[in-house]
Amino acid sequence: MTPSTSRLPVVFLPHGGGPWPFVKLGFGSEAEQAELAAHLRSVHDLPPTPPRALLVISAHWEEPQPTVMNGAAPPLLFDYYGFPPESYQLTWPAPGDPGLAARVQ
Repeated sequence: MTPSTSRLPVVFLPHGGGPWPFVKLGFGSEAEQAELAAHLRSVHDLPPTPPRALLVISAHWEEPQPTVMNGAAPPLLFDYYGFPPESYQLTWPAPGDPGLAARVQ
């Protein structure tokens, strides 16, 4: 695969409080939930071709120094508490790329 020199868009992905809108929590209007869900689904259509990788930057992961997750199967981190049990059953089996992570680092 030949590396592309075109740049993909930078996207802000809000998630609301906890796992909202993926789990019914009883707060936020149906219209707000629908709007956020539609925005999150629309991100799929932004790049003209699927990206080879995603670089996700989070302020929710605290380390003494900037840290890169570099596993071949990175876990989904739950940095919230007090939500229904199904909130902690969400999965996202994203493949990691240790070689690319090393380049980022």
